[in-house]
Amino acid sequence: MILNRFLPSSKDTWLWRLATLDDRQDILTLVVAHFQQEIDGVFTPDPPLFLRNLGQGLIMQEHNPLAEQIIVARDTATNQLLAWAWIVRGVHVVYAPEELADARFAHVDLNISQRTRITLLAQTLQQWELWARCGMIPVISSSTVRADQQAFLKLHEQAGYTVRGSIAYKKLL
Repeated sequence: MILNRFLPSSKDTWLWRLATLDDRQDILTLVVAHFQQEIDGVFTPDPPLFLRNLGQGLIMQEHNPLAEQIIVARDTATNQLLAWAWIVRGVHVVYAPEELADARFAHVDLNISQRTRITLLAQTLQQWELWARCGMIPVISSSTVRADQQAFLKLHEQAGYTVRGSIAYKKLL
């Protein structure tokens, strides 16, 4: 993988872990602060609905870790939420039999440095791939609705994804 230079290391000031129900409010705060404006005018943000769906995903993850993966990266000194990501399995396109691991979210705190944001996103892609391989899911799909998406999609290309518009695919198996 081209992104090996971004692998977690002792130099990182954060740790990744599986999210728990206790992380929900911090995730919502990050989403509203940095990403809600991306859907405003198209969708009606509903924080209680988001928290309910996130909670269901977290419970599913707890009982079947290969059904969904929701991860968080927190600063080791302050415990601040720096990034979070959510990917699910069981998605199929209507024109092919392969199962997809479908990325729902990959968010980073936009107040941190660009270098740290890129590193966290690269580590997210690595985590998704490891998870999908463990579940023997043949394809990962990641998309974006952000207006500024070039760096995000370029990172996918560097990780071996094929980018079509705002959707990136990677065949694993």
